[in-house]
Formats: sequence, structure tokens, C-alpha cells
Amino acid sequence: MANNNKAHTNQISPLSEMNNLYRFSKMHSKTSKLFTDSLYPYYYRAERTPELDDITVTTFVSQQGFDDLIRLAEAWQGPVSAVLHVPTETLDDKDPRIVNILATYNDLYKRNAILKQNVDIHLLAGPVSINNVTILPRPTNFHFNIARFFARSEFVLFLDQDTWPTQRARKILRKHKEILLQNDILVLPTFVFTELSTSHTSNDFPRSIEELTKLAKRKYMGLKDSGWSLNKGPTSYENWLKKKVYNVSDYEMHYQPNFVVRRGRELPWCTERFDNFENSKAACLLQMYISGSELWVIPEAFLIEYHYNRHSYLLKPIESKWEKTIKDRMYTKFFREACIHYAKILDSMGEWNTPKANHVKQQCARIITNWGLGIIDGLTADSITVL
Repeated sequence: MANNNKAHTNQISPLSEMNNLYRFSKMHSKTSKLFTDSLYPYYYRAERTPELDDITVTTFVSQQGFDDLIRLAEAWQGPVSAVLHVPTETLDDKDPRIVNILATYNDLYKRNAILKQNVDIHLLAGPVSINNVTILPRPTNFHFNIARFFARSEFVLFLDQDTWPTQRARKILRKHKEILLQNDILVLPTFVFTELSTSHTSNDFPRSIEELTKLAKRKYMGLKDSGWSLNKGPTSYENWLKKKVYNVSDYEMHYQPNFVVRRGRELPWCTERFDNFENSKAACLLQMYISGSELWVIPEAFLIEYHYNRHSYLLKPIESKWEKTIKDRMYTKFFREACIHYAKILDSMGEWNTPKANHVKQQCARIITNWGLGIIDGLTADSITVL
């Protein structure tokens, strides 16, 4: 009976018989083989198997960040899918540099039950650049795609570095899985201490929305959206104060909050063309948003941004003004490409004249009318109507 099922499955989809590495390389065909050939999934596999409807944190771990990984695991108290990228000249996991780093992690692993229980480590070897093997890796969509692909629950949380959940956040988010099952997105508002709070430590983290509200109203903490002044971004401080789930109504193409989505299904995988995390994450959310997903903010499931290691290389800017200009132009071109791509997909699926196409129409009307006429059947400059 088992053999018959296997043959039947294989007849329907040969992908089901592929190993994980080969399947990943087929799904992400534009990823350099330099990385996929040196990927070791579940190098450390958590002892606890997560429930299918749980939420797995996807994260990047630097060789200096093991302490932060422990803090994250203790705060989340649930599944974590982490990518440890060790830059090496070879692709072998027996490289001396990898051996030394893993020896450090082994020691922590033996002494911390929370790592054993909940954290999957996916090892990635090889240089970030073949032209300079000394460059230290930084988190990109490539790392998050790996962590997302190998997560063992239905839902995943895209979490920034040095951003910490409260112990109630996971429980609160799981109450809203019906939103996620509709392929929509849960946004977690992120707060930071302001300059008025000069002596704060991690012991001062608010544990409830009531404590956080008091600190925010006294201007000791502020709602952070990268690229906007405190309390001024699309997450909307005014709406957050109402303490009810609400829709993000002022989305903008550079918006990059921390968010929860389904691991697979109809949601796009994140583009891997950007090597800076700011554009990477914004591009990932853009793909999901204009493909039809709604953004819902969960006020009680807030996060705190706090830097335990203020000397981390991840906090140091590496781009010149000229490099940033080039990458901003690349992102603008990607935005145009994504608009045409998802407009065409929605049209081909017969969904152009449904509410699912509203976001791509709202965000991309000018681009579609300039570039997309003739690509979408029957489209004219006057026919882009939001339903």
C-alpha cells in the first residue's frame, strides 16, 4: 500500500520525491549555486516538533550573535528557524573556521535546554563574495527564504535583528490564525526607547500593552517604522492607541515592519536580488501586498527594538552615499517590474476585476498605464478601477 501511494504521489508531482536541497534549488533557481551547494539544513534539529498551527520565528544568526539567539529563544518560547552563515573559502562543513564556531555553539547547546528544544540551525558555508572572502554576512532575503523554507510550522514570523517579542506575543498571534489562513499578513508594531528615557535597560521592557501605552504617552517610547519619524509611519500610532486590530491604510513601497505570514501556499517567495536588508524586506512585503494580501496590525503583539551588543558589525553602516543611491534606483526598477508581474498574474488568473487586485491597482496605476497597456487584456488608461 505504501509503495502504491508513493508511485501515485510521484506521478502527480515529481517534486515530492526530491530531497530538500534539490527542491530548494528548483524553487529558487536564481540563487547562486555557491550557496545552495553549501547549505546544511537542520545541522542542529530542535528536539520538540512544533504544532502545525504554531508560528516559527525566522532569523539570521551571526557568529557573534549566539547570545542574542538564546535571548530570542527564551523570549519566544516556541519554534525558531535560524540560518547560521559562516563565510569560508571552501564549501565544506569541515572547514576549520566552521569547526571553531560550531565548537562554541556546541558548548552553548549543551548548557541551554531552550536551544535544544526549540531552535533549528541551518548551516550555510561559503564566501559572501568570491572577490573578497573576508566580508562578513548580513541578513538578506536569501537567508530568510532558507529559514522560511525549512520552518516546521504553517506560519512564520519575519523578525528584524535586535528586535524582541514579549512572552505573550506568540499566544496573542495564534489567536488570529484565521487572518493568516486567508493569506493575509499580521503586522507586529515595533517600539523603541526615546532620548527622554536615558537610563533604560532590558529590565524596563513593558510586559503588557497597558504598560507600553503609559510609556508611549509619556514619550519614553515611540512606534518605529524604518524610514519615518517615530509615531509617523504607516503602522499608525493613532490607530494603535485604540488597541483594536486594524488594517494598514497608508501602505508605501518602502514599508518594512515585522510580520507573520503563511510559510507557503499562494504567498510569493521573497526576491533575493538585494544585498541590503532594508530593500530586501521592503521588497518582500511589496510582493505579498500587491499580490493581494491585506496587512492587519495586532496592537497587543508588540515588539521592542533594543541593542544588547552595541558593537556588533551588523549595526555599522557599510554603504557609501553613492552605493545607497544605486540600490535605491535598483529598488525603484524592481517596483516597476513587480507591478507588471503581479498585474499580469492577477489578470491571467481571472482576478483583475476582483478586490484581490485592488492593491496592485492602487500602488501601480501609473506604471501599469505607462508600461502595461497591451499586456493586460482590455486594459486602458481609464479602466483601472479599485473595487
